[in-house]
Amino acid sequence: MTKILISLTISTLHVHATDLPNILWLTSEDNGPHLGCYGDKYADTPNLDGLAAKGMIYTRAISNAPVCAPARTTIISGMYPTSTGAEHMRSMTQLPKGFKMYPVYLRELGYYCTNNSKEDYNLA
Repeated sequence: MTKILISLTISTLHVHATDLPNILWLTSEDNGPHLGCYGDKYADTPNLDGLAAKGMIYTRAISNAPVCAPARTTIISGMYPTSTGAEHMRSMTQLPKGFKMYPVYLRELGYYCTNNSKEDYNLA
């Protein structure tokens, strides 16, 4: 009986996962426009250039917090740094109770999300 329940659960997850659109979100920080897809003649970035050719390139982007950790706080929360109080380095601010960062919403929908070690979100 347990094997049947596990099989049904896995097959249900598989059906749900195949209904979702594919999302590949790469974040690269502190590099400026030094990529081939942005016209840099000296950049050797063939894999990123290939992804960019098939995806979306932002040509007008600004940062509301042009410092690494506050910028990551903005990206992961979707909130302006002045709204969270995390606009300065090492603010170590608390987000509102019950607040979820965007990967939580994606996981709840069935997406696999990973962060390979970058956890300095400037949050307490």
